[in-house]
Amino acid sequence: MEPDQTLIVVAARAETNEELEPLLQTLVSVTATAPGATVLVVDDRSPAEQAQMIEVAATELECAYVMQQDGDGTSAAFNVGLTVAAEHELDTCLVSAGVVFRSPGWLERLRHRTASDGQLAPVAGGATLNPHGTIRQAGYFFSLFRRDWSARLGNVPEVMLDVDDPRACPVGSEVQLIRRALVQSVGLYDEGMEGPHAALDYCLRVIAEGGECILEPTVRAYGLTELEGEPDYKLPIAQALRRKHADMSFAAYSPLVLG
Repeated sequence: MEPDQTLIVVAARAETNEELEPLLQTLVSVTATAPGATVLVVDDRSPAEQAQMIEVAATELECAYVMQQDGDGTSAAFNVGLTVAAEHELDTCLVSAGVVFRSPGWLERLRHRTASDGQLAPVAGGATLNPHGTIRQAGYFFSLFRRDWSARLGNVPEVMLDVDDPRACPVGSEVQLIRRALVQSVGLYDEGMEGPHAALDYCLRVIAEGGECILEPTVRAYGLTELEGEPDYKLPIAQALRRKHADMSFAAYSPLVLG
């Protein structure tokens, strides 16, 4: 069997005991569906009581655990994992707390996802679904009407993914595989951005360097709670994203191309 060369990084934060349950379900599903993979839980400075329980759970599931010491937020937590993976010459698969995987093989499909040139895709991501079965996001497209990014296939039934093809588009950080070489050429996540904006920013930086980000529709993470599937273009952070990439053309990622 080919040795696993991927570090799965789960960013974790629980303010209360009630918030522990979604995280624990994520860890159980990851370890069950990606057996043999190395999993690192990066705690985004949870309070002491919750941090202790997260560490105990991680240990019981044979996951590594660290409390991040610098920065704050999910992007900073992901950067801890990206740095550790790069130091050990591993690819990184980012997984957000609060999603679960229902069947094995998803990590292998991301690892082997190719780009249009036939080479391994620099970034590969999966779709995320809401608890009631609709798609939260299957990558992102650029709206020519709104002049901003929206969740692709947002709020449509999961069955649409069964007839969807892998395609080049920015992908979300709920489940996002990043090749090890990108840490040197593109860098880490922008800690000034969070959520979909941070994932979009990283993908756009990869694209600016000539790489492709590929959505693999057979890889699906199921959300345990209802969340928005697209970035809020009215937020200041969305405006910062637009300014940061103002010189890029996003025409290739409009609905006319993506479908």
